[in-house]
Amino acid sequence: MNNKSKIGIVGLLLLIVVAAVWLLSGSPLNEKVTRETFVSENWESKYKLNEKDPYGLYLFNQLMRAHVDTSKIILPVTNSYELDSLFGLKQKSTLLFVGDKFGLKTSEFDQILTHVMDGNDLVLSSNELTENIIRRLFLHYDVSYDYADSTNVYINNNGLSMYYLYQNDTLAHEWRAYLNIAPIDSTYRVMSKILEMPNFIRLKYGKGKIYLHTNPEFFFNYQLKRPEGYRYASFVLNQLPTDRPVYLLELGRLLEYNYDPYGEGDGASDEQDSSYLQFILKSPALMAAFGFGLLGVLLFVLFRSKRMQPIVPYIEKKKNMSLEFAQTITSIYLSKSNPMGILKVQRQNFYDAMQKHFFVDISRKAKDRERSIRILSEKTSIAESELMELIDLFEPKNQNELNENYLAQVTTKQRSIYVRTNIISDRIIERIEGKNTVIQRNLLFSVALILLGIFIVLLGFYYLVVSIGVGIVFWPIGAIFLIIGIRRINRPLLLITAENITFYQTFGRKSILAVNNLMRISKAKNAYVLYFQEDKTLKIKNIELSKFDKSQLERFIAKHHNLEL
Repeated sequence: MNNKSKIGIVGLLLLIVVAAVWLLSGSPLNEKVTRETFVSENWESKYKLNEKDPYGLYLFNQLMRAHVDTSKIILPVTNSYELDSLFGLKQKSTLLFVGDKFGLKTSEFDQILTHVMDGNDLVLSSNELTENIIRRLFLHYDVSYDYADSTNVYINNNGLSMYYLYQNDTLAHEWRAYLNIAPIDSTYRVMSKILEMPNFIRLKYGKGKIYLHTNPEFFFNYQLKRPEGYRYASFVLNQLPTDRPVYLLELGRLLEYNYDPYGEGDGASDEQDSSYLQFILKSPALMAAFGFGLLGVLLFVLFRSKRMQPIVPYIEKKKNMSLEFAQTITSIYLSKSNPMGILKVQRQNFYDAMQKHFFVDISRKAKDRERSIRILSEKTSIAESELMELIDLFEPKNQNELNENYLAQVTTKQRSIYVRTNIISDRIIERIEGKNTVIQRNLLFSVALILLGIFIVLLGFYYLVVSIGVGIVFWPIGAIFLIIGIRRINRPLLLITAENITFYQTFGRKSILAVNNLMRISKAKNAYVLYFQEDKTLKIKNIELSKFDKSQLERFIAKHHNLEL
């Protein structure tokens, strides 16, 4: 069973379950829906994205999702591997962090600054920054604070009051702001102030911008439930572009060490022993069993500690993955249509193969490349000019010239060298040339038939529930649509081998036509027509093909015959 069949079956089961629940659940429209109110007493958990607690960021996260276009994602980045993948996408994005302390390795933050320089945005709302980050952003850095239970933040001379709450009571808090700073951008802009001191600034960095904010507590849930807090959070988010994805730099969140000065007192603590051993220590029988168990473990260690020969593990023979590698590269190109990406893979594969088989490094990083190519030519008996011609193709000066013909030329020359140097064996060549091409029917049309059949069956079931007799007629009609849709998914349209072309009808016998008897191919208005000897024809309608399968069929046609347009 292929992946398309599995997807169809899973979707079918989900739809049946949803429809059955809908039919059997009565009439929910007549019932009054009561919404449960969320109440939280947790005032300790801070800066968690999806927490509805007072110090959580759930409302800020929802406000940010409303600000960004629905087609763009908001995704947390939790480790350096995800960060590397993000930079490999080469797309404009916004990097954001809201929390108490922010810190990264210098190399990681340098990557982020390079990303910002290319035209992306970075937003850091944090009480504290690590020293290496401060050195990257400021020539001089000094922060002051106002210790009070409330403060006023000013946006263009408009004041907004902010309070710090704990268990619904106001509490004195350190409201931080920049006192005396010299950012790397001397023309930085002040976005908002506290006590005539900037707390939100914007720096220009290359083509991008860096926003620095000293008061992440402004974005707590309880703060955003107030009109002033909502207005301020909206003002901050309005500085960010709406047409870019947002990545949350959770990997830079530094957790505080919660030190309890009363954790080890004079021994008069009221805390109870909650360990598992308390149940054993309370019972003499369990204590005796526990002691014998420890004694048994000790004896086992003593008597089994003598030297014993370990079992020699069976090492499986390495599998030749050359064909699988070629198929993977093909699928990547067909799905993304990125000629430059494929060319880079081909280049690296060629350099690695030459170094592995002939111990010659001809990569761009080699110190004496011309000498390496001369040595490689002597070892492989391939002319230097031919090697240089392939290497020049690997490193095009104008990327606009890259297309399928260019890649085919590179592949032909690369494969010729592999064959003549016995890197690719005759057996692998036979497997590649004998690879079959399977062309499936259009999945969307098949799924539509299945969904229509399910709807008709459920509609008939509903009519029977409400005592309408005509519902029994809908069952066989829906079953017919279901059978046709499932049959189309399970049975391919064409199977193309080196010798034959097999055409599978939805119902009926398959037709087998020899490739050698194929005379010509023409493209009609809505179909491809293949003409064979003995006046045999095969018509393939465009509506039956998906975009991927259509491209496969056109590749086969281009390989064997020219289209008569």
